[in-house]
Amino acid sequence: MPIPNHELGERIKQLRLAQNLTLKQLEAKARVSATHLSEIERGLTSPTVGALVRIARALGEEPASLVSGLINRRRRRVAVVRGDERRALVERGATLRPLGSSLDGAEMSIIDVELSNAGGEGPGELCLGHGEEFVLVLTGAVEFDLGGTRHLLSEGDAIHVAAGETRVVRGQGDSPSRVLWVSLPPVTL
Repeated sequence: MPIPNHELGERIKQLRLAQNLTLKQLEAKARVSATHLSEIERGLTSPTVGALVRIARALGEEPASLVSGLINRRRRRVAVVRGDERRALVERGATLRPLGSSLDGAEMSIIDVELSNAGGEGPGELCLGHGEEFVLVLTGAVEFDLGGTRHLLSEGDAIHVAAGETRVVRGQGDSPSRVLWVSLPPVTL
């Protein structure tokens, strides 16, 4: 099974940061350009065998140690989460319930979000990430604030947003609202 680029890149990045090395410092030690190192760490490319050997040695590691744990680990390709097993995170009037557990190398999150609208604290609010996101209103109504531009969404409405802008979802009306939130890259709860 090939090693996913992002796993190898993350391993290299962790070792570099543990030694308080900048990309430029590792570039000088490994004779691999900082640009290429950055692409490797972000999982955008994989190093050649020669580059991997130079990076490992520059980090004081054996080349095999960079990949051995990654090769031996079996990737979880399917995750089943029962309804009564879902954990919930409550924050600022929003209850977030991941609809799956993370697969190894998962590239997205799917989360059921309930936004409270009752009480003196104001409507439930969810500050979304800055990646690509899709929100489908399951029940109720929400206000989707996209960098100062507001969109009122009702049950069945959806919005798909490219990466880059600040966005907030707020519950509207008298009863709680529920949305399905899909995020790329995945969010950490």
